[in-house]
Amino acid sequence: MQRHRYTMAHAKLFHDGETHLPKEFLEMYDLLRQWYGLPDIPLKIGLSEHGAHTDMSSIEMGIQLVAQTLKANYHGFKGKDLDKIAGAATYFVIAHEIAHNTTHPGRDVKTWENSVKDVDVENADKMRWMNIISDICINYNIINGMNLVDSMSVKDKKIVADQMRLGLMTEMFLRRSTVLGVAADMVNKGQNAYGESMTDNRIMTDAGVPIPLDENTPLWQQFQGYGRGEQLYPSIAYCTLHKMDDRWRKVRCLKGSKPGGVTVGQTYTVTNVRTYDDRTPTHKHFTPWEPVKDYEINGKWQSSRYFLSLCPDTGEIAPTIWEGIGMADGTMNRYWWGFVTKKGARTTKGAGYEYLGTQLFLYEWAGIYGTGYPKYAGKSGQKAAEQWIDDICEDMNKVMIYA
Repeated sequence: MQRHRYTMAHAKLFHDGETHLPKEFLEMYDLLRQWYGLPDIPLKIGLSEHGAHTDMSSIEMGIQLVAQTLKANYHGFKGKDLDKIAGAATYFVIAHEIAHNTTHPGRDVKTWENSVKDVDVENADKMRWMNIISDICINYNIINGMNLVDSMSVKDKKIVADQMRLGLMTEMFLRRSTVLGVAADMVNKGQNAYGESMTDNRIMTDAGVPIPLDENTPLWQQFQGYGRGEQLYPSIAYCTLHKMDDRWRKVRCLKGSKPGGVTVGQTYTVTNVRTYDDRTPTHKHFTPWEPVKDYEINGKWQSSRYFLSLCPDTGEIAPTIWEGIGMADGTMNRYWWGFVTKKGARTTKGAGYEYLGTQLFLYEWAGIYGTGYPKYAGKSGQKAAEQWIDDICEDMNKVMIYA
């Protein structure tokens, strides 16, 4: 079975956004520039490693994000959720990069190098620390509408802020199916790993066959469909909330447990979930886009850290960013909150960065819970934020010591 896929897009280092992104996304980009007061900043598509970045003169969006701008690549969403969620995470990422220019550290510093001079850590780590500090600052501003242009009404600022909050939450907990070769084989056969029929979502010619690709094919066409771009699926919590079929709630065990009846490498079905403040899908304040502490598997509550989300179509890995970042060959680029041994962590690209990355997740969610939605532990403001930190600290310690 094919495990790797050559993409025409990688033959070129940069691509023009006007040509290679769908019209709907370009219209949204123009709105984002207006909302955040930076109408002159251009957009290009390149090889940004963590989704997107800015050099303070332009926004560079990673090629892999193109797939996330295409509604056809989203599966399993109920009712109006697809319209709300498709693209929301990517719009947040772009707003985030614009905010590095306007909010923190801001264009006044001229370069990222200038911004880190006073960060009191080893020189080799200054840039990483500044990136994390800056990310926490600007994400808090974005989800609360604090850095939108003054000309916007209070009502419109609230609408945009709420959209961005959803974008940040879904960015962390959408499942991304990365093993494109397996998806291509399955869609060509018309059947997924569970024996169910698949609808071919690649762009078709008038003759009803997938369009041929070459280096001049717009990226939005190259990355639409099974086997061509990452496919996106709801979180395990979303599928549990909506009582979706078993294939939508599959996970792979990363750390076995005799009491839990689970074995490393085996696949299991999640029957329930609960957050760090013990909310389950029946709770009035439950949302499917926030950190989940435990899964119910085999009738027993077990730490979600010890399981990796799977794709409801291919059965291959489909990690959320909270868990880590997957690769096209079915391996992990890096782990965040998902369990990995110390030896295993040292073989991934992100070795050692988990110490900083978890700080970002921790304080991002302190900012989210501290500003009212989702409602956490029946508390509000700083009390909710501090309760969240208290509740997750044990798992955070385990991440740090690979336990």
